Amino acid sequence: MILKMKENVKRLLFFWLISFVLATTGYYFIWLIMPNHHVFGKWIRMILYHEEYPLQYISIPCFFYGIFATFYLDKFKLQTSKMQVFSILVMVFLVLVFSAPFGGMLWVFHDMQAGFFPANWLKTMILEGILMGFGIGWVIILGSIPYNILGVIVAYFLTKKGAKIFK
Repeated sequence: MILKMKENVKRLLFFWLISFVLATTGYYFIWLIMPNHHVFGKWIRMILYHEEYPLQYISIPCFFYGIFATFYLDKFKLQTSKMQVFSILVMVFLVLVFSAPFGGMLWVFHDMQAGFFPANWLKTMILEGILMGFGIGWVIILGSIPYNILGVIVAYFLTKKGAKIFK
């Protein structure tokens, strides 16, 4: 039991750290080559906090990817390559579903830091943040080409590498 827990902690740290380093490196590489340095998608007349604080927004899906990859790795190892690709697509979808409300709450938090402080700030941050994450977050994610496509590819190869390391 304790050995399995230690193994899971190692997996989790591996997936968290490596995914964050790769996602950050990829972000700055794409930032260098994109016109006007716009890596992430944007909504009409939206304040672009996700471009001002990219690492905070990048850390959210990396956090959930680490959790999903850690606990799904044993099943992933046993699958065929086609099934692994399908599994990664499902995992990426789940990561985005779990990340969206936290990304929305982070956006509301950054909005409050910028001076838009509502009377009931906690309720606003949670409720409006969750709604914004699910409502507008998808537009931001879909508009983040090529970053999002590279993210799916990296998730596949990183999970495959993790399967080799943690036999």
